[in-house]
Amino acid sequence: MTAEQIYSLGMAQIGVVFFLASFRIHLQVQHRQSLLLLQLLFFFDSLSWLFYVWQDQPLALFLSCATSCINVWLVLAFAMRRAGSTVKWPLVISGMLLHACYYSYFAVQGLQAYVLHGQTLFTTLAIAPVCWLFWFKKQPRTFSDQLYVGAMLVWLLVCASRSVLLLFAPEWLFSSLLVTQVIWPGVMVAYGIFAITSYMEETELKLKGEALHDPLTGLLNRRGMLESIRACLSYLQRKQQHAALLMVDLDFFKKINDAHGHDVGDLVLVEVADTLALQLRESDVLARFGGEEFLLFLPQTSTEQAKLVAERLLAAVNAMQLAVLAQSSQKLSISIGIANFGPDYDFASQLKRADQALYRAKDLGRCRIEIAAE
Repeated sequence: MTAEQIYSLGMAQIGVVFFLASFRIHLQVQHRQSLLLLQLLFFFDSLSWLFYVWQDQPLALFLSCATSCINVWLVLAFAMRRAGSTVKWPLVISGMLLHACYYSYFAVQGLQAYVLHGQTLFTTLAIAPVCWLFWFKKQPRTFSDQLYVGAMLVWLLVCASRSVLLLFAPEWLFSSLLVTQVIWPGVMVAYGIFAITSYMEETELKLKGEALHDPLTGLLNRRGMLESIRACLSYLQRKQQHAALLMVDLDFFKKINDAHGHDVGDLVLVEVADTLALQLRESDVLARFGGEEFLLFLPQTSTEQAKLVAERLLAAVNAMQLAVLAQSSQKLSISIGIANFGPDYDFASQLKRADQALYRAKDLGRCRIEIAAE
């Protein structure tokens, strides 16, 4: 075997490794199409290098060119799915066919100049949109996605540099091809690794989000609130500024569950959460504390201001008209306990004070506001 054949075989093996590694990714249904496209592009990339081992045979060279072009345009299809878009198959398949016909014809004819310029043109048409999709459209855009875009840009730069050298400094072309052989394994490894680790980062973000959020209402849970306000509390303590903590309880919620069932109870909780959120500022933090209890953190808010907010919340919930409770005589109401940060900025102690104020409000008849003693 020649050195070039060994090199091509090594590149094919890299593709096989990534193809097999991609089967270790386990995703939800909505992401499986993009994973299938990733597996296909690894497969065709590996196949193109394998056929290239026998490039002196016209059929093998033709198949290498065709599978290489399929790989390039599958990268675009993969990017479309990863960005949450529908794959535009007429565009992708048209690009594949035109690219494959052009590349295969001129490669078999041995017209290297046409091959290099055509590769630059078609690769740019496919890969430039990939960079745009991953950078501007894909959500969330992970660090791996940014590195993936970097690998794609290096791919484009390599193709463009060969065309430029062919036009303006053909005597340097052979040297550039040697440099390309050094760079290309790195590019292939980079885009393979970062495509896979992007899925892993997304899964990590999803798990972190689930750990910090209530699955029913989508609000932060207690841990999520602590994570969210920790830095803010430190800032308020340094500046000796006030903040308020409101503990909110939905009155007689057990009666709703008993009379209408847990599905209706869940719907009521979601509607109440939405109603509370509409009354708050962007800087305020709302969390579901558990059961029918909600927790609100109001930065830079005095006790008097917190009471005004609580009165607004009380009125908003009292005014709610839910279709699922239309036949019931029970009206929605809440009880609220308020504690104020400053000079004590310990979250646990203020939470305890707000909880005590809430229970005092419930003991005094519910649908009312109580403020923790200073």
